[in-house]
Amino acid sequence: MSTYLPEEVVINILSRLPPKSLIRFKCVCKTWRSLIGTPDLISRNLINHSTLISKSEDPNNPLFFLVKATDKIDTSKHTFSFLSYNNLDPEYTSEVILNLPQPNRGLNLDIVGSSSDGLLCLCFASTIYLWGPTTSAVLEPLPPIAPREMVNVYFHSVGFGFDSVSNDFKVVRLLNVQSRSASNLLHISQEAEVYSVSSGSWRQLEPQVSRVPYGIHIQSKATMYLDGNFFWCATPLPLYNNEDEKIVRFDFAREVFKSTSFPDASVIGDYSSWKTTLTALNGSVAMLVYPFGKEVEMLCFDIWVLFEFEVRESWTKLIRIGPSLDLERPLGFWGYGRMFMENKEGQLVLYDPSTNTGKIFPFDGLKGSLQVALYTEFWDTNEETSEEDGGEVQEEVNQ
Repeated sequence: MSTYLPEEVVINILSRLPPKSLIRFKCVCKTWRSLIGTPDLISRNLINHSTLISKSEDPNNPLFFLVKATDKIDTSKHTFSFLSYNNLDPEYTSEVILNLPQPNRGLNLDIVGSSSDGLLCLCFASTIYLWGPTTSAVLEPLPPIAPREMVNVYFHSVGFGFDSVSNDFKVVRLLNVQSRSASNLLHISQEAEVYSVSSGSWRQLEPQVSRVPYGIHIQSKATMYLDGNFFWCATPLPLYNNEDEKIVRFDFAREVFKSTSFPDASVIGDYSSWKTTLTALNGSVAMLVYPFGKEVEMLCFDIWVLFEFEVRESWTKLIRIGPSLDLERPLGFWGYGRMFMENKEGQLVLYDPSTNTGKIFPFDGLKGSLQVALYTEFWDTNEETSEEDGGEVQEEVNQ
């Protein structure tokens, strides 16, 4: 019996190994060393081991995928469905319906981020909410923007994340501030405010320290959180046409902004008519770039990974996926190379690029409204008092 395996079979097996094992196996033989060093195999290995974040190790606080969709008919209704992290089976058959004002000018309810204690940060128009889906049916808004004399302040965007230094969850709110000088000249500046969950209040960041960059995209789904940092895409203003498009990062511990330019146009090509979204890929920032518009019949998209922030040269194009006839928009990675996508009917699809096949889930929404986020169900159990001691046994259980 021959022990020979075709090269394509070997590549398929190696691409499914953990990255650390792949590095060790370069020593097996010259053939494997050569194969493992190829860009194609490295790209496939990264994608195969991609997940939104590492799996929760706490069995008391299980991890789910939370899918948000806006009703196609009544756009004031937004449903949240919970899928098992491991096998994507529906864990919650009931749906939570949030009745909010009808969206206008394309505004929608966005999931900004989630915490490890069952908290979601949501944004609708300029209103920001912190909400525990399994503990409350009521959305409580955070304090609105405080009015100022002789100054107009407008909401721009929001981020949510964890400060490991203060052990606190924070919300960062980006503002456009407009004022006029004595000579009636309009002055526009960017400011940032931080809300601390532990203190329950907003405070303004010192502009000279935080240095909010101009051009951050208005609140959208094309954002991400990773390891204490929140990320946006930014486009230079017409006044600064010599600048490049960039990714902006906010560090929740240091409370400062940093940025990294997109890959050079000579490398990335002409993406002027393409959309960009951000996601996490094996602990790095990944950028998914895809075409949009009525003239786009089949979706294809490029995956770029930034291996070192603030080092533009570390951008690497992993792979182009597609074309696929029915898919509309990438939402993020699950694992083993499979991705959450939205199709042209507004349905959620788990797409496998290696086979160009997809599994459609039994829920959908208004086209463009789907979001997939990780959610940790938090069990807050009060200390039990023995009935023998004359106390009542109380336990809070999530619905």
